[in-house]
Amino acid sequence: MTRHYSSTCSAASSSTQTDVSGRHTPDSVKLDAFVSSIYLPHVKLRKRSWRVDERIARQHLSPTFGGRRLADIQRHEVENWLYRLSSGGLAPATCNRILAVFKTICSLAAMRGLLPAGQSPCAGVSPFKIHTQRERYLTQDEAQRLMRALEKSDRPEAFAIRLLLLTGGRKNEILKARWENVRPDQRLLTVPLSKSGRPRHILLSEEAIKVLRALPRSPGNPWLFPGHAPGKPLSDLYNFWNKLRRELGLADVRIHDLRHTFASFLVNAGHSLYEAQKMLGHGDPRTTMRYAHLGQASLLAAAETVSGFFTASGRDGEKNVFFPPSGGMPFAHGRSRPCEG
Repeated sequence: MTRHYSSTCSAASSSTQTDVSGRHTPDSVKLDAFVSSIYLPHVKLRKRSWRVDERIARQHLSPTFGGRRLADIQRHEVENWLYRLSSGGLAPATCNRILAVFKTICSLAAMRGLLPAGQSPCAGVSPFKIHTQRERYLTQDEAQRLMRALEKSDRPEAFAIRLLLLTGGRKNEILKARWENVRPDQRLLTVPLSKSGRPRHILLSEEAIKVLRALPRSPGNPWLFPGHAPGKPLSDLYNFWNKLRRELGLADVRIHDLRHTFASFLVNAGHSLYEAQKMLGHGDPRTTMRYAHLGQASLLAAAETVSGFFTASGRDGEKNVFFPPSGGMPFAHGRSRPCEG
């Protein structure tokens, strides 16, 4: 639990017991008190991603509504607050996730009898419409600027983000990596249990190996990126990332977009979707097909090559191209003839 909710936890508990202990005056419960004493303990038992809910409540709900009684918050206030979040640069999908957490908090309060029925301040508040699937990849210039900024920082978050860029790994795969699963001699980072439910191996380039060698190692700590809590890995990159991306003019870039960027560079360099699938650890090749359009530059070059076969420049070029009489693929003079069958 974060410092903010830790500091309010004891007060929240006593407030909840005083106000809610009987049946009684549930409408006097304030948002911060409810989140710290009831909502977070509830979601910790049910959601692996409960820390995301905690961060959303701390960063986005508490500053505006934390000291307010749930029953006093009005729908128009929630709508105006949501609009301000969007105007402040948050993506529609991010605003929708924040609203979803607020709605869940209010639903639980109603279920516990701590919010009068039918008086949820989020009732009727519509999420933002997302018209198209979001596709965001860093350009080469953006990626280089980001890497230079990361190399200037000695924060563990910076090292972790460098590995995300260099490997295309998922955030949890990198943050929960253990030293025992790093094999520098084979240039592999093994993920014992990946998203697909199977072990997978992340290939490590020379640059990725350099990042690993630069990481400080703490005796007795198995994690590449130790967290603030003893014996736990680093759990969140958001605060560091959010500050950095805004400084670099990349406010719309999410952490997961670094994985998309890795894939886009891979495909545009001429590597096959099969190679991309294996390197990204996609269990279903259809997932990798989202990157199929990214190979347009290399496909265009291939199309130009074929066009050259039928033009004067192609006939007079450096290579003499022969067309097999059987209608097979053309091959250049000086190369071995392709095997038949």
